Amino acid sequence: MAFYTDTIDFTARPAFSNAIRGFFTRIIAAQNRSIDVERMQDLSDAELAQMGLTRDGIVRHVYRDIYYV
Repeated sequence: MAFYTDTIDFTARPAFSNAIRGFFTRIIAAQNRSIDVERMQDLSDAELAQMGLTRDGIVRHVYRDIYYV
């Protein structure tokens, strides 16, 4: 007995498009954070100290919610 259907299963397509969308979202978020790092690097040591930071802690501070360093 043969089974034939003329419908196409597109269940994989939304998962693929969500993966692509997530990839580009992460790239955009990383670019925005690199701008924050550059902005904080332009601050003086005294301004960083007021924020409770040192120069070597800038990247750790900017990415604190994503990475545990």
